[in-house]
Amino acid sequence: MAEARKVFPMNAFVSYLKGVDKEGNKKAVADMVGYMAGMEIDAELAPFAAALAKAWIYEQHPELVRMSSGELSSSAQNVSVSVMPPDVVAEVNAIFAKLTETKKANEELAAKLEKVEAELAEKTAILKDVEVRCKAAEDKAGKLEASMKDEGEKVIVASEAKVTEYIGKVDELLKMIEDVKKHGVVTVAGGGAAAGGEASSGSGEPEVGGEPSSDFGFGSDAFATDKW
Repeated sequence: MAEARKVFPMNAFVSYLKGVDKEGNKKAVADMVGYMAGMEIDAELAPFAAALAKAWIYEQHPELVRMSSGELSSSAQNVSVSVMPPDVVAEVNAIFAKLTETKKANEELAAKLEKVEAELAEKTAILKDVEVRCKAAEDKAGKLEASMKDEGEKVIVASEAKVTEYIGKVDELLKMIEDVKKHGVVTVAGGGAAAGGEASSGSGEPEVGGEPSSDFGFGSDAFATDKW
């Protein structure tokens, strides 16, 4: 049974082994390594596959290690490569399966991390809003406390003034009581005594009637004169 082989450009082979113009031969190298490993290789796993395939090539053809890139390029225009032996391919597949699993786990972790970061950003925004609200509430409470303290001080001052006033009144009352104890009770009468010590007679109205005065014209006897 003929060995499975495939022809690739020599410049891709040189780029693969010697690292010449990697970017320009990136796709050709990936195709060659994928063929040798018997699998399709993505860009992220290509370096691992390339390292394994390169080790196998150098193991099979150690003379290539000593050749320069110029010598290798001038040796031919194309190169024919074969698929690696089944045991090597199985080993490569096992390594790649592990790498693929690790890659998938990393992608899942990255997705979870992105979700956690988004949730954290949301929680941080909420926490910041809560902190702002708490600060506003604390400021308001502080102002209210200061206002209540000021009002309380005013009430205390007013109460002290009232107490002082009441104490003054009590002191005054005690002084009056002490004076009464010393001097006795003083009674003030409602009216004064009559003149000359005599009581006023009658109803207080002026006296009328009686004999007219002898020297008052209308009170004299007009018929008593001899001139009538």
